[in-house]
Amino acid sequence: MREVFDCVCVGLSTVDVISLLGRPLREDDKLLAEETLVDGGGPAGTAACAMSRFGLKAAVLSFVGRDLWAPFVREGLERFKVSTRLLVEDPRIRTPLSIVLVNRRNASRTIVWRAAGASGRTLGSRAPQRTAALSARCLHFDGHLMGLSVALAREARKKGILVSYDCGSVRPGWRRLAELTDVFIASSKFARQLGLRPAEAAARLRARFGFRCAVTAGEKGTYWFDEARGRVSLLKQRRYAALDTTGCGDVFHGAFLAAYLRRPDVEAGLRFAQRVAGLKTLGLGGRASIPARADV
Repeated sequence: MREVFDCVCVGLSTVDVISLLGRPLREDDKLLAEETLVDGGGPAGTAACAMSRFGLKAAVLSFVGRDLWAPFVREGLERFKVSTRLLVEDPRIRTPLSIVLVNRRNASRTIVWRAAGASGRTLGSRAPQRTAALSARCLHFDGHLMGLSVALAREARKKGILVSYDCGSVRPGWRRLAELTDVFIASSKFARQLGLRPAEAAARLRARFGFRCAVTAGEKGTYWFDEARGRVSLLKQRRYAALDTTGCGDVFHGAFLAAYLRRPDVEAGLRFAQRVAGLKTLGLGGRASIPARADV
């Protein structure tokens, strides 16, 4: 029997090497880390881990190299019971990796990353990964595999599969994917790149594309288009004593879809995602600090 997933996350699944520092690193500097963690990362991979933690049957469609990091990526996803059946090992690329420097003083991060090769991959029309993805209840895209994402989203819409888009920044092709999207949650960075404030961006994007829309704004909260009231509302974010915000947005997306696929209530889903993402900031690492279900 063919395995059917609640959600397939399409995009990057990476390795994160995270160091907690007592102050920012300066150029030509050497600094002893207070703590170091090697964790799984990437927007698609981490969102899938959050989904699985909160009850969804999730899979990741991503590309890694055939190198020493590939087993680490696979094992990290499987630890969260995320299926790696759609993970493609490609000897022509290197597994994406990020170096994350976290400043303990304010939880800010400096990130150096590379995904050359992985972000341009695609699949043939008869690839088994493609077939499996198009049997899911939902496809969640992080915008990194844009060509593949647009092709899958187009087919998903024909089949009535829910399409979710984590739009973290302006990327070539984002409008094409947005036109095929049902649930669009963008970052405040994306709004700034459009020259808009978060509330303004939520209103304009909803008017232009007609999807369920929200824009996250960190500690301020989340601006979302309230369909019942016909206007943008703000869900304020509770303050947490944050240690590390790595993966916070990715966890937010995964938690939102875990709630939304159980009950399609945007406001309730956003509130749940805010709690989960807020609790995640209390520990180091994007996945290592995802709260347990009982903690939320």
